[in-house]
Amino acid sequence: MSTDYAPFNKIRPRDLFDGRLEKFGVREQLTADTTETSKCLTDGRNCLWVYINDAGFVGNITRYGGNAPSKILNAIAQTFDTDIFSEYEPQYWGFNTPEEWYAWQEKLAKEDDEKFHAELLRYLRGEPNDIRPGSVGMGWAEEAKKLVGNDPTLLLPENKDKLLNEARSVYYRDHAVTVTLSPEDIASMEMIATHEDDLPKA
Repeated sequence: MSTDYAPFNKIRPRDLFDGRLEKFGVREQLTADTTETSKCLTDGRNCLWVYINDAGFVGNITRYGGNAPSKILNAIAQTFDTDIFSEYEPQYWGFNTPEEWYAWQEKLAKEDDEKFHAELLRYLRGEPNDIRPGSVGMGWAEEAKKLVGNDPTLLLPENKDKLLNEARSVYYRDHAVTVTLSPEDIASMEMIATHEDDLPKA
């Protein structure tokens, strides 16, 4: 499990790793994976990987596993007077508001549906297509084939969304595994995932 972060302001790698973060207890940690474009910062307990982009600035800052990123991220934010956004925030993707971000996601989803529908029609006509055997997409395609067998009008352009939605719905109904966690299970998982540094301090 990982989470990507990005600073709002441009930061030069040489500035990030010149020792100025040490007053916060944060320093570079050299590992076998350290390169000119991927470097590690540590607070002595947790670490974050810093990736340098093609323009020569700090790009992604990535947390892997159970590392608690707050101390290192706060040190960077304070030192370079910048906000830092996670991949779960619109600003990380270059948007100012959640609404702009959601609109972009919807646009991408529609484009993906258009591409998949074109491949699905090729599959249903027995033509070469890019739907990979064993993939979820193939599962949708097989369900769509059954649906079209019962109702050929689903092949009409105006029924594109209906065909895709029904094929996916049937596939997930018949093939998806649903796990329901009890409140005790959820509490246990939260305890496992909570790092000591994230617990409230007295």
